[in-house]
Amino acid sequence: MQAVYDYRYVITCSTLPAVFKREFRKLVRNRIDSSLDVRTGRCYAVPAEVQCRRVAVLLEGFRVLRAGGFTPETPWNLRSKHLHYLRSRWSTEGLPEQAVAERLRHWREFVVWINKLGLLPILSLFPRETAPRSRHTRAPDGALVHDNTLPAIPVLTEAIVMAALTEHRGSLRRAAYALGTTTAAVCHALTGGRARDEAIPGLTILN
Repeated sequence: MQAVYDYRYVITCSTLPAVFKREFRKLVRNRIDSSLDVRTGRCYAVPAEVQCRRVAVLLEGFRVLRAGGFTPETPWNLRSKHLHYLRSRWSTEGLPEQAVAERLRHWREFVVWINKLGLLPILSLFPRETAPRSRHTRAPDGALVHDNTLPAIPVLTEAIVMAALTEHRGSLRRAAYALGTTTAAVCHALTGGRARDEAIPGLTILN
């Protein structure tokens, strides 16, 4: 099975309000695929899987905030009280140190995106949360580690794409729109990188 990691589809699958998801998507659009290493001043490309993990962690955080009685109207409305609440929740849940450290990395990146650097001290690594990087951690972004406490990442699969195409009578564009992604991502999930006719003989897709 060919699984395609696409942060747009992760946003689509979120249960947050549609207006909030639209604002979130606009916010991350030109930021999600690169990360600045503050030590060297260089920008690094962020792999698609890490992009999806970051989006999943952030949207789950905003979902937790709403469940806790906080209702930031847009992602730009993030405040210190929100981050303090999230840290308190992570502490109460007894998450492993590495799990907390990973969440902090994603939220630090987000705070930089919205240019609220004054919130960074709240997201600092406390001594008990500092953990050595394992060989599974991706550098320099350091955003992906094996952690089963993180939210699952929705991925595009052939079955999901075929269901959308069936619903939209074979229209590739409409299926992609319904999934919140691009026609290129839909084709990749459908064909696994092979030529369309070779992957699924006889299938006609309307653009």
